[in-house]
Amino acid sequence: MDIRNTIINNVLLAVQSLLDDQQLQAVQDALCIQLNSYEVQERSTELTVVDNAPDSMLAKYIATKRVEGKAESTIRRYYDACYMMLHTLCKPLHEITTYDLRYYLAAYKERRKVSNRTLDGIRRCFSSFFSWLSAEGMIGRNPCAALSQIKYTKVVKKPYTAPEMERLKRACTTLRDLALIEFLYASGCRVSEVVRLNRNDINFQTQDAVVLGKGNKERTIYLTPVALMHLQDYLNTRTDTDPCLFASVRTPYKRLSKAGIERTLKKLGESANVTNVHPHRYRRTLATNLLDRGANIQDVAAVLGHADLKTTQVYCYISQSNVRASYNKYSA
Repeated sequence: MDIRNTIINNVLLAVQSLLDDQQLQAVQDALCIQLNSYEVQERSTELTVVDNAPDSMLAKYIATKRVEGKAESTIRRYYDACYMMLHTLCKPLHEITTYDLRYYLAAYKERRKVSNRTLDGIRRCFSSFFSWLSAEGMIGRNPCAALSQIKYTKVVKKPYTAPEMERLKRACTTLRDLALIEFLYASGCRVSEVVRLNRNDINFQTQDAVVLGKGNKERTIYLTPVALMHLQDYLNTRTDTDPCLFASVRTPYKRLSKAGIERTLKKLGESANVTNVHPHRYRRTLATNLLDRGANIQDVAAVLGHADLKTTQVYCYISQSNVRASYNKYSA
C-alpha cells in the first residue's frame, strides 16, 4: 500500500470527529495534492498485465461496452474520462495506484472547479474501467476498490406541476410543438428515442408504438387519445416526404434532432415563464403521476424501459401531500 495513503487515512481518522464530510473531503484533497510532490516509497512493479499499453486496453474496454449495447453517449463519457486520466498519469496500468486516482480527482476538481456530483461520475467511469481490467486478468489489483464514493448533495428533481404543463401547452404556437410536448409526456420516451421514431412507427389503432431504447432493447410505449389527436393534427399538415415523426418547421424539413427538441422546449419555457424546461422532465412527470395515481412501480419501470427498479425510484418525486395523507390514514 502506498505510504502516502496511510498518512492521509491516519490524518483523516485523527480529525474526523472535529470535521463534517465536506471538510474531511477538502482535507483529503489538500493532502493528496501536497504529498504528490514527494516520493515516500518506491512504487511496486510486481503486478503483471497481458498488455501494458493503456490506449490499447482502453480501446478493448470501449469495444466491450459497445458490444454490451451501451449508449454511444455513455461510451463517449467513459472514453473521455479514462483517456484524460491515463494521459495525465502517464503510467503503465498495473502501476496506477489508489493514491494516483485520488490525486488525479483532487487536482481535477481544483483545476476545473467541478461539483462533487460531476467528480463522482468520473470516479464511476474509472471504477468501470479498472473493474473490467481486473475481471479480465489484465491487472492484479483494482485500484478503484479502495476509492470511496464522493459524497454530494442530492437535489430533488421535481416534475412539472399541472399549471406548468398547461402554461407550456398555451405557449405553443405550432401544431408540431403541441404534438411534441403531448407526445413526450404521454410516452415517457427518452429524447433520443423520440428522435429515432418515424411516422409509420405509430399505430393509431392500438394507440402504441415500439421504440429502441438503451442497450438496443425494444419496448412498447403507449399513447393517450389526446396525444394521438394532436399528433395526427400535426402530421396532417406535413407536406414533406421525410419519414421522421417530428421534423423541423423550416426547409428542408429534416428530422428534428435532440438539440432541436431541447431548444424548442427551452423557448417554450421562456414564453410560458416556466423554469427548467427540458424533455427529460416530462419523463419524470409521467413516472411520478403514474405512481401517484396507483400504478405499481414494476409497471412504471416497464413504461420507462428501466431494468432496475432503483432507477425508477430515482425518477419519481414523492409528493409530501401524499406522504401526509398516508400518515394520517395509517398512523391513528
